[in-house]
Amino acid sequence: MNPNYTPIDCNFYDHLEAAATLRRRVDLQYFNELRQLCLSAGIIDTLFIREKVEYLRLKTGEEIRLDHLIRIDDIQAPLFADYPDFSAGC
Repeated sequence: MNPNYTPIDCNFYDHLEAAATLRRRVDLQYFNELRQLCLSAGIIDTLFIREKVEYLRLKTGEEIRLDHLIRIDDIQAPLFADYPDFSAGC
């Protein structure tokens, strides 16, 4: 995993914090540690910092680096502004 952390946009962080505070289910698109695209859903348990890297932890215990998040629900992360939406909309 690349140890260099890129801080995320404050407005995007606010969306994460609001979802965590309201304990609402969110759909997430992100890259895992192997740089594989992942789709997940769950409730954000907490946002935290470990070794100068920001993470979110879902209620399932899964941890995701914030600079690896592509999208939360319909909100695109500014770091991945040009990345396509891979959600399976019907």
